[in-house]
Amino acid sequence: MNRLLVAGPCLMVLLSAVAGSAQDVVYEGPWHTTNRKLDGNLTCVVTHLGGEQWQGRFYGVWQGVRFDHTVPFTGPPSDLRGTATIDGADYTWTGQIGRGSPGWFKGSFGGSRYTGYFDLRETNQVASQPKPPQR
Repeated sequence: MNRLLVAGPCLMVLLSAVAGSAQDVVYEGPWHTTNRKLDGNLTCVVTHLGGEQWQGRFYGVWQGVRFDHTVPFTGPPSDLRGTATIDGADYTWTGQIGRGSPGWFKGSFGGSRYTGYFDLRETNQVASQPKPPQR
């Protein structure tokens, strides 16, 4: 019985440490393309994977079609960099994450199909599960 009293709190501390190691932050706002008019709104769930490793899940609806792309990126919050292949087009991008009230996530992208930028603000929204894109 005493072992259970000790093991229970230890397990709770261990589980909370594991759950807190990858915290999602949700950002929303516009993206703008500069070589063609394809602007829209998007949501990005950013997960800090540890060190200078990050993952962003960018999703939304554009002209009635869902999109949902998860891309890795690296660097400190002030100098993020990433590459991705989306719908057969190659992209590179740079960005920054800032803390404040609310926090923000800004970036610019260029690639074989589109160039542009995004300017997102932190929300209190809970990250949703990925949904398959409609084609």
